Amino acid sequence: MLIHAIVPAQAADALPAPSLDDARALRARAKSLKDEAGKNYEIDKAACQAMLIALNCMTAAKQRRAEALRAADTLAREGRGIEREISRLEAEAKAAKREAEAPAQAAREREEVERFRQKEAQKAAERERKSAEEAGKIEGRRAKLAAEQAARQERMERRRQEDAKRAEQAPERARKRAERERQHAERVKRIDERARQYAEKLKQRESVEKARQAVQPVGEAAK
Repeated sequence: MLIHAIVPAQAADALPAPSLDDARALRARAKSLKDEAGKNYEIDKAACQAMLIALNCMTAAKQRRAEALRAADTLAREGRGIEREISRLEAEAKAAKREAEAPAQAAREREEVERFRQKEAQKAAERERKSAEEAGKIEGRRAKLAAEQAARQERMERRRQEDAKRAEQAPERARKRAERERQHAERVKRIDERARQYAEKLKQRESVEKARQAVQPVGEAAK
């Protein structure tokens, strides 16, 4: 018969400053014990089956396996207990830290709220400034369009008045133009008449000169 030594589990309060590594080591040791118990039981069972009378042998093998499994369960519970205790201590430490840091955290949150408020106020002021600037531009464009439209209307009215005045003065201008044309025609006629008279005088002078020249040789011959 094979005899296997089982390492007894240590009490949780005997562990100095248990850590998560200790808990993981205990649970790993528990798993190893369970695996080892299973293997040893198979070995014992094979050995018992080889005996002629195996009843007491199997009973002892099962008892050893049960003790090993109980020891493994004890180690696993201790490991889980350590983990729970560490988790509790960490939670308490975090709670204490949060409580200790609460005033500073509250101050930081107030500062963040104030910075956010100031930033939002700056954004709102910038939006208002841009809105006012855009409104000013729109009003400027509207005023410019109104001024241009008024100027166009004024030019159109002035042109209409000028057209009406020209239409009103058209008969008088036509009369004056006709009078100028008549006077011009009369001047041309007078100029033509003077030219005709001058041409006649020239002809008369030429006739007289020819007659004088024709008479002069006869007189000279008589001398």
